[in-house]
Amino acid sequence: MSQPMQAPEQHIHIDRANRLVDVRVSGFVTAEDASWLGEDVRAAIRTFGEDVGQHVTLYDVSKLSVAPGETIDIVKEMFVNPHVRPLWARKVAIVTRSALGRLQAQRLRDARSDIAIFEDREAARDWLLAP
Repeated sequence: MSQPMQAPEQHIHIDRANRLVDVRVSGFVTAEDASWLGEDVRAAIRTFGEDVGQHVTLYDVSKLSVAPGETIDIVKEMFVNPHVRPLWARKVAIVTRSALGRLQAQRLRDARSDIAIFEDREAARDWLLAP
């Protein structure tokens, strides 16, 4: 008997002093889920006011179930959408520990060269906050 898929959960923490948006996503994310999760992240980013675009973002997806290909496609489209370009972070770090997660993150990295992939949160945070 197969295990039921865990509904997605997302937690967003704003570190104003470091202009850091820390996003943790877990569970199973469908393409539809990715759209509303993205809206929540964009709403958090908008709280930076005039500092929007000067921020960095850490996506910790280490507890995320393997995402369907269409979910990765939706996220990739969000990362390159010119209408939300003013909301893009200066740098994006993605934390994932699985080989498949790294392959999926690489598809996102192919869309934007300012994305780096890490297995460790602290290394990702250090990279984001480095001058």
